Amino acid sequence: MSSTVFSIESGVFALSLVGDADPKDWQAPGGKSVDQVTIADYTTPGPGGDFSCQITSGALTASPNTTDDTTPATFCSPEVTTTKVGVTSYTVDISALQDPQVVAGLNRYLFEHDTKAAYVLLGLDGVNPPKVAGRCRLVAGTIGGDARTTLTFDLSLPMDAKPDVEFGDATSSEVIEGGGTVQATTFTAGTPGTITPTDATEPSTFAELTGGPAVTASPATAWTTGQYVQLPGTTAVGDRVSWNGTAWLNTVAAAASTQEPATAGASS
Repeated sequence: MSSTVFSIESGVFALSLVGDADPKDWQAPGGKSVDQVTIADYTTPGPGGDFSCQITSGALTASPNTTDDTTPATFCSPEVTTTKVGVTSYTVDISALQDPQVVAGLNRYLFEHDTKAAYVLLGLDGVNPPKVAGRCRLVAGTIGGDARTTLTFDLSLPMDAKPDVEFGDATSSEVIEGGGTVQATTFTAGTPGTITPTDATEPSTFAELTGGPAVTASPATAWTTGQYVQLPGTTAVGDRVSWNGTAWLNTVAAAASTQEPATAGASS
């Protein structure tokens, strides 16, 4: 393989607080995968923000966790040292322009939400890969400094778990998952239908589908008779769902006309 050179021409950096009810293994708002998440997922509904234009440097830093186990020398053999490797820890390290003069700036966000858990997105080519998505702990940044100079600060945000990274570029990429799971974002009609992303963890019951994060139907119009998506667990007909143009349906219940379709969590 020939040598390659990479430089950051245009990056993105966004933060959004982790919700109280968010599953602990989500790596991005709504449980989306790093290749599906957008800046809007961090800024709406929030509280979050796109702070890309304040960042002068951004990196995912890995810190090895190694310990040496030493067996002392004996009459028969010399001392032996064995290096043991533990779980690597990660931080998102940034350098940024201070902005305490901005009401809704980065300095205010970090100070207000100091120590809270947050989703972080670090993109090294705009919204294209390579990019990183994960959960971190917020730390307040430096405010103030020398007179008549451009004030900056450095910050290291510790990650709660190994993040997800999308390697590649806008043409070809691959997601390497860290410590979390990816939630389904789209059900596509078929017999049976398909789930996007292909490696997603879809709702396992009809109640989870209608009561959890929104799953988009494709197409958004009513699916034709016989089209469905099979929920996991069993192959029973009762675990099949369809879309009527406005809400998800349990196909067995719909056929029997014994209940109204639930609308909670539905999206078009």
